[in-house]
Amino acid sequence: MRVKPLKIKKHLYFFTLCVLFLFQCSCGYELVREKGIYGGEIKSVYVPVFKNMTHEPHISQYFTDSFTKQLLSMGILQVNKRDAETYIEGVLKSIKIVPSSLDKNGVVIEKSVTMDVEISLYKKDGNLIKKWSLSDSQYYRVDNLNYAEYNKKEAISTISERIARRFTASILTEY
Repeated sequence: MRVKPLKIKKHLYFFTLCVLFLFQCSCGYELVREKGIYGGEIKSVYVPVFKNMTHEPHISQYFTDSFTKQLLSMGILQVNKRDAETYIEGVLKSIKIVPSSLDKNGVVIEKSVTMDVEISLYKKDGNLIKKWSLSDSQYYRVDNLNYAEYNKKEAISTISERIARRFTASILTEY
């Protein structure tokens, strides 16, 4: 039994019309209507250099860079623009470096670095919006003394990136 070409064209035409009608009636749901956080109220943020209250020099730059990079990668905030609506104040509260592994001779081969950071989000006029206290730790190798300092800086850099990711995730989910 053969199907007539005209009948196939009618069915194809009807199917196309149904699909187009469904596209017309589909909802226009959007995850994010406007750029910004807290319902579009905050669209720009300034990230000054974090305050370092620890004995470890230069670590504030790791955190400032990581936070700036993470906020830019979100794509919904303008970062470090002139006359930003808000600013972040970051304070590196503490750093603890402790031995975590020893070799058979009792020599330290691995250390753990733990950092506590306090981040505050302020409006341009100085009113506090929200404050976060975040902490993280990372192990690093010290068995080769030539690489111990480099490994420590890499561990601090890793911590700064993880804390920045957690911060950006929290500001996205808390509005």
